Amino acid sequence: MAARPSVFVPLLSAVLASISFQATSAQVITLTDRQLAAGSPHIVVAVVEGSGSRWNAERTFIVTEYALRIEERLKGEAPQRLVLTVPGGTVGDETHATSISTPLAAGARYLLFLERLDEPTLTPVLGAWQGVFREPAGSRGKRYFAALIRTARELIAEVAEHPQPADTAWLQRTEDPGLPAKTYDSGAVTWPPAPPEAAGNPAAAKFVVRNPALAPIVFSTLLPETPFAGEDQRLLAYWNRYAGDVFRVSPEPSSSWAFGNGVFDIAGFPTTEQLQQQLHLSWGSAAFALVATRTQDGHIIEADLAFNPAVEWTLDDDEATRLGGPLSFKNTLLANLGKAWGYKGPVEINNPDGSIDDTPISRDSVMNLKAQPYQLATLFAEDAAAARATYGGRPIHDGAVSSYTIDAAPFAPFYQPVRPTPASVAAGSNVVLVGPIKIENVGTAAIVNPRVDVFLAPTRFSLDRAIALRKVRIRGTIRSGEVRLLDLGRVPVPRSVPAGTYSFAFVLVDSADEVPANNRAWSNADAQISVHPR
Repeated sequence: MAARPSVFVPLLSAVLASISFQATSAQVITLTDRQLAAGSPHIVVAVVEGSGSRWNAERTFIVTEYALRIEERLKGEAPQRLVLTVPGGTVGDETHATSISTPLAAGARYLLFLERLDEPTLTPVLGAWQGVFREPAGSRGKRYFAALIRTARELIAEVAEHPQPADTAWLQRTEDPGLPAKTYDSGAVTWPPAPPEAAGNPAAAKFVVRNPALAPIVFSTLLPETPFAGEDQRLLAYWNRYAGDVFRVSPEPSSSWAFGNGVFDIAGFPTTEQLQQQLHLSWGSAAFALVATRTQDGHIIEADLAFNPAVEWTLDDDEATRLGGPLSFKNTLLANLGKAWGYKGPVEINNPDGSIDDTPISRDSVMNLKAQPYQLATLFAEDAAAARATYGGRPIHDGAVSSYTIDAAPFAPFYQPVRPTPASVAAGSNVVLVGPIKIENVGTAAIVNPRVDVFLAPTRFSLDRAIALRKVRIRGTIRSGEVRLLDLGRVPVPRSVPAGTYSFAFVLVDSADEVPANNRAWSNADAQISVHPR
């Protein structure tokens, strides 16, 4: 997956390294270039002349207003002077933020793909970071930016002249499918600030933790009648494997949700109407999940998690890792629980001073931007180390295997899946697995001489009736946090394999491993192999 959609190909491939843009973790639907052009009612070139934070009129959330001077309208009739209101900001000793908000920098020049101007949303820029392009510094940056604007103008004209169903199909969603959710208290109460004792010092670590919440963090979880109830408690416990007692479950989960009451809450599936009642914001057209946080005295004192009921969610890993399939509730919630305690991932792209960190990301993380085939609810060595450094934790023996590797890139690494070649073979012949798989030590104890077993699986994410192909011993020691790549190369397909279509399964075998759930990996849905009789 590239760091963002392949906007204005082929131009972006030449300017990506030079154009700085805001990015955030995946809380919005990934949009194509055409969808950005078709779905945005206002596309403008604008300069940010100033900004300021305030409470909204209902005093339920702090927002930041950006004064924009419109230099050019590529689409729509936006006024020449425009105030863009983005959720999040600081007033006094209180800071509010969301996992979707995309801040702008005063004095900077942008190409912006805006949402409707008459309705406050979680992200007034279409697709959050996907609709924000900042002009780079220097004469070369100005030339690139001018070329980007020309290409955007051409794309807008092409989409208008030759519309395609996929351009706006993503907008056609049922707003209220009737998913149970918590009721919503009217108004908000600002609790006193959290006590000042430290929650750990992650400053020297390679990962980024910002304003960590003080442990234990007690979550009001999903109500029993809510879809996926119980899964949230399992994922809270998953983080606790590495961070000790960081998360606890409220003995009496609240049946209501009120942002501002100091309660860490998994609010469920509020509709746009319910979200407006609570935060006076709507989901908008592309947001599918939300983490709203309050920070005082350097610590998150409240984090509320919500999921858009207008998109399709699933617990099925096979469905969730197919392009265009439903979204993984498990992966989204696991990442959002990290955001709730202050974890940003390998790099905090939006620095607090408004600058952009384009350091190449070379480490796997549940927080990384990644394509749908890699949206699995897995904590990696980076994530476990961040949790341990912040909250402490017990010694643990744990390895994990992935059916891909990653190549470093700014904003998001490139995920490279293992693939069979040829994709169709006769039983009794060989297949070459192109590209290595990844093994990493997520725990604290060294892993010595582990083994990887390779199978053909008739069904992805199941070893039922799987056929053993090869066993590979990894010689040596894999230290805590270390990543080891394993190239499997040529693999025999036994003559006894029945004709059919199979996925590859990779099983990490280590008798001391304490977390077996991450010891299995599966080839991508589009990386299967067809076996036919000789």
